[in-house]
Amino acid sequence: MTQDLARLRYWLTAGAALVLAAPVVADMQSLDESAMADISGQSGITMELDLKVDAHRISYFDDGQGIHLEDFRVGSASDPAAPAYHRVKMDIAADASLNLDYLVEDRRVEFGDIRLAGAPGLSMGGVFFDHTLTGTLRLSPGGALGGDGYTFDSAYTMTGGRLGYRTNGNEVFLDDITMDVAALGMTLDLSGDALLLSAPSVIGSYNVGAIRYSDNPLNHGRSTDAATGLALASYGSLSGDFDLSSDTEIRAGGREGVEGLRIDSSTTINSANFLYSDDGNALAFRDITGSYQINDLRLDVTQDWQGRDALGLTLGSLAGDIDIGRIEMGGNGKSLGALNVSFLFQDRMFNGRNYTNAVYLQGGGNADAGPQGLRMATQWSLQLADFSYTEDGNRVIFSGLQSWGQGDVTVDVTRAGVQGGTEFFDGLRLGFEGLEAGYRLNGLRVGEEDAPLQGGTELLLALGIYPAYEFEVDGHVTLGAGGATGEGLTINSDIQITKGRAALIAAPYDEGAGEVAQKGLWASDLNYDIHVRDMTVDVTDEGFAIIKGEAWSTMDIGNLRIGDKETGGSFGRFVVQNYETGSSMTISPGGAGDVCVGGSGADSASCSASGGIWEARGDEGITIRLKQIFAKAISETRRNAFIWETNRALGPDGQPVNGTGTQLVLNDIHTSDGGDFDGDGIDDNTFGIRTDISVDVYQTKVVKKQDGADAAGVVGSRGDEKIMDASAAAGYRYVTAPTAGDLENRPLGFAVQARSQFKELSINNVDLVHPTGGAQTAIYGVKLQNFDIKANLTATPIP
Repeated sequence: MTQDLARLRYWLTAGAALVLAAPVVADMQSLDESAMADISGQSGITMELDLKVDAHRISYFDDGQGIHLEDFRVGSASDPAAPAYHRVKMDIAADASLNLDYLVEDRRVEFGDIRLAGAPGLSMGGVFFDHTLTGTLRLSPGGALGGDGYTFDSAYTMTGGRLGYRTNGNEVFLDDITMDVAALGMTLDLSGDALLLSAPSVIGSYNVGAIRYSDNPLNHGRSTDAATGLALASYGSLSGDFDLSSDTEIRAGGREGVEGLRIDSSTTINSANFLYSDDGNALAFRDITGSYQINDLRLDVTQDWQGRDALGLTLGSLAGDIDIGRIEMGGNGKSLGALNVSFLFQDRMFNGRNYTNAVYLQGGGNADAGPQGLRMATQWSLQLADFSYTEDGNRVIFSGLQSWGQGDVTVDVTRAGVQGGTEFFDGLRLGFEGLEAGYRLNGLRVGEEDAPLQGGTELLLALGIYPAYEFEVDGHVTLGAGGATGEGLTINSDIQITKGRAALIAAPYDEGAGEVAQKGLWASDLNYDIHVRDMTVDVTDEGFAIIKGEAWSTMDIGNLRIGDKETGGSFGRFVVQNYETGSSMTISPGGAGDVCVGGSGADSASCSASGGIWEARGDEGITIRLKQIFAKAISETRRNAFIWETNRALGPDGQPVNGTGTQLVLNDIHTSDGGDFDGDGIDDNTFGIRTDISVDVYQTKVVKKQDGADAAGVVGSRGDEKIMDASAAAGYRYVTAPTAGDLENRPLGFAVQARSQFKELSINNVDLVHPTGGAQTAIYGVKLQNFDIKANLTATPIP
């Protein structure tokens, strides 16, 4: 060890001297061992240097295949032609530890292009990192396994940071980063063929002042526009803190060949907080704890399943359990509740096909966006995940989520315009090319993890989430900087879904006796074309606000099947066309609050007097407010219409041919405020269809529907109330006259309070279309006015 430290001292000092002396190297000589012996550990060495490094290419090769980091530069962040200032003070203490105090000012580290040797014409884009650092590093002999290792103590503060990604002159970057990190007691050891890195305590905090976008190459690494001097548009800001511990093993050898890298790691999140802020309003994930384990992560320079050169990251498994103690939203910091996620990514077969977890990084994003961009050939296999949501102490579990898929995801930073026939928008563009994917939920559990499975996943349809969904997708989602006002997001998107099978209602795929084909009501043979323009996403004082500028879609359901998604009986073909302008959705913390179920009254006494049940559902929960503005038709694709087609002729493949049957058509459906109130000569359309949905997890009254034993063998009489009882064999019993104590043990359910209303909903015409006789208008002009309906429902298991 003494010899190792001597060599370390020698190379650090000699290397620093050579760097300092680069301009006058002819007048300098390296220090020998005798000279080193005269240096006092107490006085130390202070080195100051102005560093500027340029390199055309830095290459890494793995089994004969290479990746090149091109146009490498280290220098000043504020002046590309200037060097960056460094100061390092070195001391060797009496215990043979090496102590470094360092200062790095205004430094930029940058790669202009990242290319694969087998695909030199394509670039993954460029990366740059600006920062000022001040910190300390202590390197001591002896690791966790004994004297042959090392112990590190490190602490630093970073200010003035920027971390950016560039493609084709456009960039997205984290701006004004500050960070404080202390990592004490880290050890580095060699055990067999593994390098062991242990970090028992990594504590830090960070702040990102803004996430900015620029479409002007002259703005590179700037917070303001070079032409106007104004601040670049921002997606918002980030902040947080963390306390982590981890153990990592690093070995040589990739998934293929003899070279490469393997990583196995285990990390514990002792505590963490994460905040996203938009104009001062925060979405906060607080009191985060948990752990995750990475097993057999391999890195290779290789090829993907299509033979394309790539930097491959392949995974054996990833397992974890994350708790978020409190989710806050809006200006007042009100809580939605708590969230737990447990997950296992691991190889598995779905629908007769084996899936793994791998990402193959390649140069070139969308072919029309330019030569720079990132393409990720991706495959995933989520074997199992559970999401549990807890509010006011009550929990609902979305149980048995599985997901799988394979295809290409592209990443480009684009500017608005048409190139090569493709329309682009300002922002970070996520593209999907030939992505085949699917997911399914097993069901809901309320209360405990071993509670019976129940329905209720169909309530997610209000958010556009299906209980089960398989599809192929092409298209893009472009995330622009800036919301409705100030910071936020602006989304433009074009998505084409084909070969879809979406469950509107789905039974469990595994009720404990093994997996079976999932039954339900299925939108099968689905083609879905979706377009969104200028949709803004903001965190407001009220909550999370989404406002659609213009959105239109065509959902063509080839067969609406009941039972099996492929062979179940068909209700026929359904086509739903949608055209909205100015629609919105707001997600706010807090559920229904105090509710009178089955009666009316503003307090417990008046509610009970009316025959209702008073429920104080607490302060937490979620309220979703939807406003859908159905606009009048302006084209065959931008309209609201509903088509039901039956009795279609069969084609040569034995499948029904669309357009050959009898159709019922509801055409040009639109909302209205019922008059021209602003005097512009056009009926106003600002109210739309408004639906408020408040979601809580709460106890509810459940009564027996008939005499005798239920499906679980529990005996009771019609009208008896179900009371949860852990001492009972089935976990519950039926009670004819519940006591006050019994009422406190009513079953938990997924409680939803809803209200829908509109002023006027019009249907321009209702047509009957015969395949030979053509269209005949059956009804011309239908108007529904002043609709207002309220509902309360609670989903519980049915024994």
